[in-house]
Amino acid sequence: MKAFAQGATAASLAVALALVATACARAAAIAVGPSPVVSVQMRYGYLRIVTWNRPQVEVETGGHIGWQHFDAASVRGHIPRDITLWAQHVTNARGGSFDLPAEQFVLPALPPGNHDALVIHGAGPTVIHLPASTQMLAVRIAGNGLLRIEGYRGAAFAALVHQGGIALENVRSSGVAQVGRGPIVAENSTFGRIRARNALGNIFMRNVTARQIDVGSVGGSILAENMRFQNGLARFQSQRGNVVLGVRGAAQIDAQGRGPHAIAASFHGAHQLSQSGNGARAIVAGGGPIVTALSPRGRVVLFDGSIASHPRLSRRVPAIARAFRLERARLTRLPKRAPRGGKIRAVRRMPPPRRQVIRGRPRRRGPPRHLR
Repeated sequence: MKAFAQGATAASLAVALALVATACARAAAIAVGPSPVVSVQMRYGYLRIVTWNRPQVEVETGGHIGWQHFDAASVRGHIPRDITLWAQHVTNARGGSFDLPAEQFVLPALPPGNHDALVIHGAGPTVIHLPASTQMLAVRIAGNGLLRIEGYRGAAFAALVHQGGIALENVRSSGVAQVGRGPIVAENSTFGRIRARNALGNIFMRNVTARQIDVGSVGGSILAENMRFQNGLARFQSQRGNVVLGVRGAAQIDAQGRGPHAIAASFHGAHQLSQSGNGARAIVAGGGPIVTALSPRGRVVLFDGSIASHPRLSRRVPAIARAFRLERARLTRLPKRAPRGGKIRAVRRMPPPRRQVIRGRPRRRGPPRHLR
């Protein structure tokens, strides 16, 4: 995310642009190329991003939004190959401390061809409609905010929220989702690679298929049901919470919890379950991709299908099941249309100022000329 933001303002782009407000409106339709890259940088507020079958981007807001468009020639060479996930320190009401370290995430390569870019920035409740041909989506909410992404089909996405929540619905892509304090929900989605993590808050997944998946929480629990895994990395780890994992299809699950009763399991279909101390291995439907479920300070619950189909297990973890329903309802209550009264401003290109160095050149050594 930081790399994309820097790329959008670096080198010749930085001196070729100036913020000049044009007509103000509550909604704006923005023309983009056939395979755009979109970056959204918000200070706060809820944000709903929806994919539609029209060729332009539509922005509707109840806050204040500005946008800049860069043609493919300006963007070439500035699209990042990886991003650095935020390091965050979070505390709870009881004085507990939760640290989320910085982490690099390698983005998948975009399809060949030209990609223009649209950078949207501002604050307040906003709804953005993206063309189905959008190839990269990068979203950052620096303060409190709720982010919901629906129907995205591009090559890559990155969603970072300081505090609030993220919901991914019907997404088919590869990317990363991080919240410092708050939940992450992913439903009815297919991921090539997905990294989801938070410092404090629960993570919920349902009806998700993934080739590579890495889900981690420092202070929250993880509930994932009806999960299907393809050959590749699959890991679910909570440092201080529980891991509740339900699979559909073949899998080999290696689980590790805390204490003699750390592992609870229930399977309807064909399976083999072996337990030793605070660890267990479950081979479901003859075995398949290796899935790791770790909870050094909590419990691991394993099952097939959904937890609702295992009443005895659901009675053991009522708190996390109830939290799933509450957080899902909270994140799905985002308004379908943004409130009225916001302002949207376009930014147009301006000629570079005189004697401004556009291309880099060797830095002059020594004191400034007027002090020599």
